[in-house]
Amino acid sequence: MIELDAYAADCRVHGQVEFGEGRLSDQLNRTLKLHIRDARLEDLADGHVVAMPELTVGHEEICAVVASGPRGDAARRLNTRTARVEVEVGPYRIVGRVHGPPTADPFASVLRRAAWLPLTEATVTYRRGPDDVTDKVMTLLVNRHLIRTFRVAEASSNLP
Repeated sequence: MIELDAYAADCRVHGQVEFGEGRLSDQLNRTLKLHIRDARLEDLADGHVVAMPELTVGHEEICAVVASGPRGDAARRLNTRTARVEVEVGPYRIVGRVHGPPTADPFASVLRRAAWLPLTEATVTYRRGPDDVTDKVMTLLVNRHLIRTFRVAEASSNLP
């Protein structure tokens, strides 16, 4: 079991999911639904929390997932170069780094990726009730199918 920390269109989703071996991104790309135990849904409108013993959600309901669990086989990692990007998905604005082959533009390689696009050094900004919320995440898996805007980040964005 691993801890799930996800961003849905109208709430934050927390709970436990059981996956097989390997990286969370690989597991997400192999399944169309998440079966969440001890789910806690935090409403974006007013922040109230609803607890449920079990919940099943389809990928089309999840905008992004905070990466956790194993990083994968170090021997299979490739040298990459990064580009700073700004992404809008659901009610979230995300600034982070997309990785790609060293000989190609990382920005251009996004369309060839699987459904869950990893961004590193990510900052997620959204509203919860009247408050602006900013989360800093080492690695965020963004649902590529739900992205509304994907562009090179401007120098004034939330990343160094």
